[in-house]
Amino acid sequence: MKQVCEGTRVQSKVSAEKVRKGAQAPEHPFVSIILCTNGLRPTLAQCLERLTDQSKQYLNCEVILVLNGPEDAAFTQEVLRFPVRLLNEPRRGVSIARNHAISRAKGDILIFVDDDVLISPGWLEEIITGLADPDVCCVTGRVIPAGPLSITAERSDRYYTSQRALSAWTLDASNPNWYQYILGEPVGFGCNMAFRRTFLENFSLFPPDLGAGSLIGGGDEFYMYVQVLKHGFRIRHNPAAAVTHFFDDNIQNQKARTTQLYAGSVAFALKLFFEERTLRLATVRWLLSALKRRARRIWKQKTITSEPQELLSPREKLCAYLRGLGVYWKSRRTRISTTETSDS
Repeated sequence: MKQVCEGTRVQSKVSAEKVRKGAQAPEHPFVSIILCTNGLRPTLAQCLERLTDQSKQYLNCEVILVLNGPEDAAFTQEVLRFPVRLLNEPRRGVSIARNHAISRAKGDILIFVDDDVLISPGWLEEIITGLADPDVCCVTGRVIPAGPLSITAERSDRYYTSQRALSAWTLDASNPNWYQYILGEPVGFGCNMAFRRTFLENFSLFPPDLGAGSLIGGGDEFYMYVQVLKHGFRIRHNPAAAVTHFFDDNIQNQKARTTQLYAGSVAFALKLFFEERTLRLATVRWLLSALKRRARRIWKQKTITSEPQELLSPREKLCAYLRGLGVYWKSRRTRISTTETSDS
C-alpha cells in the first residue's frame, strides 16, 4: 500500500524496511551539501570556502549552490571560482529551492546549510557519523549564534546553550514526549541538518508553503522532523557538527523577521492542527504547554512586558500573533490553487 505524506504530495514507493536496508551504505556514501541563497550575502564567500575545503577532504562529495531568484551574471562569476554545482530556481522559497536541488543531487546523504553560517573543523565527518544507525534518517548539529541577536536570555538558553543543545542524543517515536521535544524543545535548525535521500524521495520533500521566502516564513525544519518520527525513523543530534550562524546586524531587518516569525508560529500551529490529523491531539497539548510556559513567565514577572533585548513590545507581539491567522488561510488558499493549477 502506498503511503501519502500530507502536504508534500510525495508517495512512498518503498517500505520503511527497504529504506533501512538501503541505509546499509558503503563506507564512504556519496554526500551532497546543498546551500540555497538569494544573492551575494556578506558571509557567502567564506561559507563556500569552508564547505569546499572540507568537501575536498571527503572521498565522495559535491557542493550544490542554488540561486533562489532570477539568473545573475555577476553572481555566477563570483561563485564559480569555487568548485560548486550552480543551480537556478526562480520560484521564491527556500523549500522550493531545496526540493529542486534534491532532484538534481547525486548524494545518498543530503546536507542543508544556509548562506550565513560558517562550519566548524570536522563538521562534515561529524554529520556523516550521525547517520551510522540505519534507523536515523535525519541528523542535526549545534548552532552557535553570532552577531547582535536580540532575543531573551531564556530563549537563547533554550535554543542554543541548553543541555539538550550541547549533548548528543537520539529521538524516536517511542519517546512519549517526542512531539513536544520537536516543537517545544528544538532538536535542531534548518541551517545545519542532513537527511537520507531515500527518506526525502519516498516519504516527504520540503513543504513549499513553509520556510524563508514563503508566506508563513518558517517552520520547515520542524515539519520535516515531525515527518521523520511520524514515519518510524529516528533523529540524531550531534553537537560536534557545529556551525556558527551570523545574524543580520540591521535591527530593522531583525525586527521585521521577528514579526514574521511570530505570525508564522501561529500559522504553522494551524497547519499542524488542520493538516496533520493523526497528531491533532498532540498539537493541542503542545499549544497548551506553550501557553502555560508563557503564563508562568508573566506570573513570575508580575507584568506583561518585554525584556530589554527583545525587539517587539507586547502589543506588537499580539498583533503579529493575530496576523498569523490570516497568514495561514492565505497560504492554504495559495497552496490549493497552485496544486489545482499543476494538476490541470
